Amino acid sequence: MFDALYVGATGMRGQQLQIDTIAHNIANLNTTGFRRGVLSFSEITAAAAESAAATEASPSRLRGAGVLASVVASSVPGELKQTSELMNVGIDGLGFMEVVRADGTLAYTRAGNLTVNADGLLAAEGGVPLSARIQVPSDAREINIGPDGRVSILAGDDQDRIEIGQIELAAFPNPSALTAAGGSLYSASAEAGQPQVAVPGELGLGTLRQGFIEGSNIQLTDELVTLLLAQRAFELNSRVIQAADQMLSITNGLYR
Repeated sequence: MFDALYVGATGMRGQQLQIDTIAHNIANLNTTGFRRGVLSFSEITAAAAESAAATEASPSRLRGAGVLASVVASSVPGELKQTSELMNVGIDGLGFMEVVRADGTLAYTRAGNLTVNADGLLAAEGGVPLSARIQVPSDAREINIGPDGRVSILAGDDQDRIEIGQIELAAFPNPSALTAAGGSLYSASAEAGQPQVAVPGELGLGTLRQGFIEGSNIQLTDELVTLLLAQRAFELNSRVIQAADQMLSITNGLYR
């Protein structure tokens, strides 16, 4: 019965995290390039309660100790929406654009609403420059970004395009393990693996589509259904705790 109390508590904590994650997902429904958080549940084994003499057939080896919940990012891409803005770039396929944060660390994003920051560098949302460090001349009047990531401009009165840089994409063996870093940015982790950087269209990476932008991959109906299931699961776990508490009360009464 004591086990039931702890197991029920882990279930309630897991479902509370599920509800918090759903709330965060819905709040970012219109966030460019946002990847929905998905809860991953795994069983907590009762290894600590087993003795060295326990056999494989022992019930103690078959009994779990609750559930462990963790949040991972969905790897499903969002819908590409046409904006016709030259500074908007959508990734059609796999991959992330690599940026350099103010502290010098690398981050990754699929939010393609590009800008030219105060240093004249091609940058992602928030002025975070791309790792390619593409310098855009102040007299540039039109920027073109090809499907292969080549960046060219028309500058001044010149009618010939000038190539000024190359946007590359990074792919991870396990993109779901990337850590959210805020502002549509994600940080690499040991679980995500080493990034593989290449030109768009190579090594299975997607291509770039100028004039498009990727929305979030949130499906509102899915979130609402998951919310209902999480509420019901929370209620059931709370009833387990109530039942265990009532049984403990009856047991205590037998000794009086």
